[in-house]
Amino acid sequence: MTPLPLERRAEIDRVLAEVVKPARWPHHRVVTITANHLPGEPVPYAEALSGAFEPFAEGDPWGPAWGTTWFHVTGEVPAEWAGHEVVLAVHLGYGGGVGFGAEGEVWIDGRPVHGISPNHREVRVAAPSRGGEVVDLYLEAAANPPAVEGDPGPLLAADPGGAALLTLRRCRLAVVDRDVEALVLDWDLVAELVTWVGGERAEMCGEALDRACRVIEVDGLTPATVAAARAELATVLAVPNDAPAMVHLAVGNSHLDTAWLWPLRETHRKATRTFSTAATMLDREPDYRFAASQPQQLAWIRDEHPDLWARVRDHVAAGRFDVVGAMWVEPDCNLPSGESLVRQIVHGTRFFADELGVDVDGLWLPDVFGYSAAMPQILRQCGIEWFMTQKISWNDTNRFPHHTFWWEGIDGSRIFTHFPPADTYSGMMTVPQLLHGERSFAQREIRSQSLYLYGHGDGGGGPDPDMLARARRMADLDGVGRVELTTASDAMARIRAEGDDEDLPVWVGELYLELHRGTYTTLGAIKRGNRELEWTLRDAELWSWAAASLTGLAVPTDELDEAWRTLLLHQFHDILPGSSIHWVHQDTIAAHDGLRSVVGGVVERALGSIADAVDPGGAERPVLVANALPMARTEVVEVDGDLHRVTAPACGWAVTDLAAPDAVDDRPGDAPVTAGDGWMANGHLRVEWDDAGLLTSVRHLATGREALAPGMRGNVLQLLEDRPKEWDAWDIDREALATAVDLTAADAVELVEAGPLRATLRVERSFGRSRIVQHLRLDRGSPRLEVHNDVDWHEDHVLLKAAFPVDVRAATARYEIQFGHVERPTHRNTSWDAARFETCAHTWIDLSEDGFGVALLNDGKYGHDVEGNVMRLSLLRSPTWPDPLADRGRHRFAYALRPHAGGPTSAGVIAEAHAFNNPMRLVPLGADGAGALPASCSLVTVDDPGVVVSAVKAADDGDGTIVRLHEAFGGRRHVAVQIRGTSTAERTDPLERAIADGALAVRNDTVELDLRPFELVTLRLR
Repeated sequence: MTPLPLERRAEIDRVLAEVVKPARWPHHRVVTITANHLPGEPVPYAEALSGAFEPFAEGDPWGPAWGTTWFHVTGEVPAEWAGHEVVLAVHLGYGGGVGFGAEGEVWIDGRPVHGISPNHREVRVAAPSRGGEVVDLYLEAAANPPAVEGDPGPLLAADPGGAALLTLRRCRLAVVDRDVEALVLDWDLVAELVTWVGGERAEMCGEALDRACRVIEVDGLTPATVAAARAELATVLAVPNDAPAMVHLAVGNSHLDTAWLWPLRETHRKATRTFSTAATMLDREPDYRFAASQPQQLAWIRDEHPDLWARVRDHVAAGRFDVVGAMWVEPDCNLPSGESLVRQIVHGTRFFADELGVDVDGLWLPDVFGYSAAMPQILRQCGIEWFMTQKISWNDTNRFPHHTFWWEGIDGSRIFTHFPPADTYSGMMTVPQLLHGERSFAQREIRSQSLYLYGHGDGGGGPDPDMLARARRMADLDGVGRVELTTASDAMARIRAEGDDEDLPVWVGELYLELHRGTYTTLGAIKRGNRELEWTLRDAELWSWAAASLTGLAVPTDELDEAWRTLLLHQFHDILPGSSIHWVHQDTIAAHDGLRSVVGGVVERALGSIADAVDPGGAERPVLVANALPMARTEVVEVDGDLHRVTAPACGWAVTDLAAPDAVDDRPGDAPVTAGDGWMANGHLRVEWDDAGLLTSVRHLATGREALAPGMRGNVLQLLEDRPKEWDAWDIDREALATAVDLTAADAVELVEAGPLRATLRVERSFGRSRIVQHLRLDRGSPRLEVHNDVDWHEDHVLLKAAFPVDVRAATARYEIQFGHVERPTHRNTSWDAARFETCAHTWIDLSEDGFGVALLNDGKYGHDVEGNVMRLSLLRSPTWPDPLADRGRHRFAYALRPHAGGPTSAGVIAEAHAFNNPMRLVPLGADGAGALPASCSLVTVDDPGVVVSAVKAADDGDGTIVRLHEAFGGRRHVAVQIRGTSTAERTDPLERAIADGALAVRNDTVELDLRPFELVTLRLR
């Protein structure tokens, strides 16, 4: 046996393409088409049908960008086609990749029944036909413009319109010759074996392919030669695999991004197309299984298409439409808060349980840009048994060493984890993909089963019938591992049960994606809005619970749940990271604005109700100072242009008389602010700057230590050339770090405020087409130097960072993550260290040596890098694709420098960072009030600063109060938690379900707990 010569292989490919494949549809018949062109937003079915339809034909143009054309298609199956399978063959025009071009939905009798896309082009009419069947259907066709890097034009448009982009290439009745189709599938599969398996098996397949082709070449394409050619190919396709290297547990899926290169309104329709196609395939294919995550998409189907929803529910009940994933959407897992990740699971799992009767047991996140080390604990506490992703295979530096393993989080919790070794979530059911999975499978010495995700994805669509046909051919085929069609849950259970848990490797800490590092920074307005709303929702739940407990005001449960679901939706992994088109970003900013109004209104009503019931204590100009954080606070606030010093207890309020002298703290460091030429100071810090407004000294007065490195300047703004090789909005390349240029020129440097409560230095700088105004602020009693920024940003491919070279030597820096913090190296010793050149943190990072350290706080920025003694915060980026307007415009944000004695845990860094993100709220009171509530009250207190309270809320089922807290320092501690009015307490899981041995003793409203490092605890109190 000898391999096929290249010339012969080319001829075989030509015969397949030019002779065999066209015969798949041997007979065609035109249909009558009329069209209703709607250039604006989509309209419901009934409204579309009431419009004017005009004659239309194949070859006619349609579809301005983002517009919709409704095609009315009528016709009749010819009598002579009786006995044959008949389809409506449709090609709407430009494909543009999966989900990025023309797509449509077929409507019959007012119901959506099947999606049309570049990969799904047939609608079954009759199988078999009796002849004479009448075709009468509507096709809702969407003109989604192609997403071409360098040509973003139509992607900017949030107002559909313009010239037609597309041509209807095909819309006609056709007979399908399934025997020819089967020959095409056989032929393609054997050709792949020839190319990919190698050795004697490849040569045998080559000979069979050559013989099959010669049958067609000699006698033409007839039913007899089709059968003969298939018989030749069967000589190799019928050879079983006696010793398969692997079993591929194949799960059909669509991976429909909830938004990306299309707006959210289009995802509603993509979900309809995808799930109607899946339901139709499930109707016809008994062995087919389809997996769908993201309850948000299914909720849209429930609310908008009840007939399709009923079909989905029936298939779910039959165990074939597999709902997976646990979370409301597939969110980014670095940027959302810990409470947000919990609520993703709360709302996701409850939807599946309440609406579909399914208790999901796994987390399905194939395409998310890295995973926080807090997640294993969150997942295990929520009853999640396994985790699946594929994205870490995208690493640009290091190959991740495991595919099936235990992932261990910051508290020691472990979750069973599997990465499909085929390295795709949109598998095409091909030999090279399966062989790649077999050859790269890291655990192949101890395991023989892996997950294989197949189906057209990213833009949805899902598997097509050809994929199922290929899977059946590869169920037992020599040269490639066995393929078994199954569900995600069954597959993961089989993978885990195959071997001993103890044999699996353990990965400790975060699953850092060595790619897409720019997603911590891109679209700063969205990230800051998300941060703000996470804190505001926390306040809304706390104060509405308090108002209900104290004044009888009803908790707006439905309003808060809907607000949470809206915020969770916009945490999707191409929205919050800033990697979508401009339209998506506009929608998110508008949604955030709406949430500010709704959630802010909840806070205002709750605090107003409490304020109305508080005794002002004879104050002349009383205000209620509300503090939502679990520690007492004294801060400087601005009221009607005047500064005041106010104090409030933990999770409570205090009445302050604005007409009285400001409160004076008797703690060390509570000195009035003083300032002079080039300096300002309070009892904590002395700050100095040069003529350019750059910091030359930040001295920590209690220790006498200088925070800045000798001879270096701080708060240096740096411009870096930011031109990623690919994935513009997603990536920051390592080479960008070497291009930093310091901004040292200042347009103005002026001490604009120098009073006993606050000193403020104003610094203005302009560069390129942009301008930044910074206010460096030092308040009385505050241990932090705040930098408030107002930026008008109009750069292209520039990254803006703020740099602080500090006089601290440490091999690691600490970074806050959800429900705790992690340490990352400040050196680049290994390739793993070097790959972490840009990392994510929440409200603080810290660099400390024994006895002294410096923290950098922020109110909505996530990208950081620390190398050696230089701490940098990424402020703004300016990619041009897929949103050429990303971040251009006005930005307001703040960060702060916090030198301290000791380490970050003993120095109050966490409390300081949270206070920086959650200002106290002031509510005016009537001076003549006589309420029953005291002038000062603490509702929740915790006697250990190492325990952080992340939620205080009414229980979702109305039974008691829920308090969620965690150990934040990374140590063991005994803590007393006092909650006003508590008589009974129990531990629950984060979904507020009872757990075994959860009962706790209560004494004097107080619960005592022993906590492990970073342990997360949820309490139900009554």
